[in-house]
Parts: sequence; C-alpha cells; structure tokens
Amino acid sequence: MDSFSLIVEKARELGKMIENSGITRIYYNNIQLMQNDVKSQRLLARLISLGRELDEAASGDTGGELTGKAEAELIKDELENNELVRNYILSQKDYVNLMQKVQERTKNPVNEKDD
Repeated sequence: MDSFSLIVEKARELGKMIENSGITRIYYNNIQLMQNDVKSQRLLARLISLGRELDEAASGDTGGELTGKAEAELIKDELENNELVRNYILSQKDYVNLMQKVQERTKNPVNEKDD
C-alpha cells in the first residue's frame, strides 16, 4: 500500500470515528430538534444578534444603540427556560472543541508510545 492510499484510509477511519462519536451524534440530534422548533430558532437568532452587538460594542464599532438591559434580561430568562437552545449551544461547543482537538492532533501528531 502506497503512502497516499494509507493516508486516505486513515482519513476515512478518522471520519468514521468522528461521525460515530457521542459528541457528534448529540450535536446532529440537537440540530434536527432545532430545525423543528421555530420558537427556539428565533431565540437562538436573538442570542446571536445580541452577541454580535456586544462584540461590536466591545470593539467600539457600534453603529447603533446597544440592546437594552431589559431586553438582555428577557433573553436570559427565555434561555433559562428553553432547554433545547441550551443543549444545542452546549453540544455545538463540544463539537467545535472536538474538531479543534482533531485538527491540532493532525497538525502535531505524536507517537502512540508518547500518549
């Protein structure tokens, strides 16, 4: 087996491992659940928008008014009462962390005996 074929085989193995991991399955399940819940989608969109506004305010790039404290509190209350959005955000964070670990390990491989 030439080295290119070995690399392709190992990449496929890695892809299957990622696909079958609990983190990936939970994340994709939460994506499906979010697609079927318009209320949760709206809350997530508002959270993203609020986050963008906060980032712009922190960098001094605000073109308009920052969302009021009352609205931020309302969103916080909605998030506390919406388990689906919380789970989605947490599973997305776990999935991104997994992908970062895979990328780091791919860039900086170590020998099995070094683990």
